[in-house]
Amino acid sequence: DHSGLLDIVRHCSFIGMADDVYALLQHNTHMYLANVVSLSKELMYQLVLRRFAHFNAIQLSDPAPLSELLMLALKEEDKIAEMNTELLKQKAEMLEEYFCVKIDTRGNLSRLPIILDQYTPDMDRIPEFVLCLGNDVDWEDEKCCFQAIAAALNFYAMHPPLLPNPSGEGLQCYKKEIEHQLLAEAEAAWAQREMSIQHLFPAMRLFLK
Repeated sequence: DHSGLLDIVRHCSFIGMADDVYALLQHNTHMYLANVVSLSKELMYQLVLRRFAHFNAIQLSDPAPLSELLMLALKEEDKIAEMNTELLKQKAEMLEEYFCVKIDTRGNLSRLPIILDQYTPDMDRIPEFVLCLGNDVDWEDEKCCFQAIAAALNFYAMHPPLLPNPSGEGLQCYKKEIEHQLLAEAEAAWAQREMSIQHLFPAMRLFLK
């Protein structure tokens, strides 16, 4: 641990967002710009290791077929999607026991871990999470395997929503009549992110090493 940085993390105050990625923090008389995506990735990774094999669960109301999630992530590479689905079905028992990632015998993702209490990840990022599990995990080496799965779970981090920010220049994306529904979705997604970021900092002060 770096004691100076740890002190800043433990005793900082969240002032607000400077832009889509950087938050403004105050510590004593100093102001800091902090990359929320990077900080939250590290926090989620550490919390996964801390809660290893002891997670509560988020139950998906509609179990999501792995093959469809992988097709979304791969943009139609069906052979790879099929291979990865079979691989993850074989690894389902271990994924559920240690990480509370539940894959049923039909190849549906039906449960995810709670990494940070009262926080739900951006479900639009599940396809890339499933693709990471299929492509980036060395299943033969136990330590590397667990580290890679913990890293894949950083899709829980505070990424900017996939829809452009509906304020400032981003508003140009929602000019047409047909985009009104999208605008409402984007406003909800960005408002949810703002609330999540405010929830992040107390957790970071408690848990981030």
